[in-house]
Amino acid sequence: MSAEELSRKILASRKYSSLYPKTVLRIAEDCLSKYPEKEAEKKARNLLHQIWGAYIPIRPGFEKLLEQFRQEIKTGKEIKEIVLPFLRLQASIKERIGILDNFYQKIFTITGSPGSIVDWACGLNPLSWLWMNLPKNCRYLGLDVDKEQNNFLNNVFKIAGKNNFEAKLGDIFIDQPPKADIVFLFKFLPLLEHQQKGSSLEILEKQNAKWLVVSFPTKSLGGRSKNMVDFYSKQFQNLIRNQPWQIEKLLFPTELVFIIKKQTTNN
Repeated sequence: MSAEELSRKILASRKYSSLYPKTVLRIAEDCLSKYPEKEAEKKARNLLHQIWGAYIPIRPGFEKLLEQFRQEIKTGKEIKEIVLPFLRLQASIKERIGILDNFYQKIFTITGSPGSIVDWACGLNPLSWLWMNLPKNCRYLGLDVDKEQNNFLNNVFKIAGKNNFEAKLGDIFIDQPPKADIVFLFKFLPLLEHQQKGSSLEILEKQNAKWLVVSFPTKSLGGRSKNMVDFYSKQFQNLIRNQPWQIEKLLFPTELVFIIKKQTTNN
């Protein structure tokens, strides 16, 4: 079986039909290069679940959510109030809800108010723009491997009049990093390492931004802490120890954040 055939087979399944074909092909190629054919398919599906499926315990019906958004907007309900239940649908973003009121404020106190943001593996996080207090003309680009989710976000942005917001398909291993003032890499590095061990530093280096905001969970998806703050702090400091970057650390109850000021020639 070729990688193209395997990726088509995976994309034909209901669970993975909405995924970025380039990502599925990349993972199919990688698994076929390492394992026998039958095992490669199983490994590819497992990996896709780990990096994407595990964060959506029950996949939402995005058309139904969009209709709900439309109806509630008509009643005059605040957008902030409407989207809050949506943020609870993804595990990693649900954990952030309790800290949203000062999460972005503390980040932007360090970075300054951004004119542009790129949010890799964004999930539904762009819906938390209402807590960000962004400048009116700030451009926000969410990149994710989920087509249906991106379409949903774009429709919400359109209804809300956020013409400078967009969600697009993007794979950080394949696609050229867009230029931005700030790049969000929320709880993303562990998922990169699951896919390509030792890839994190190269990914950080190639981001075309002045500031990188990198975060790690303080607990597992099952709710256990397992000394994760110490583990990720040491791991991250070791990762960037030879870089000429300025680093600031923020610790929230559910998230460990590192803010990197990159010293690159194009900043």
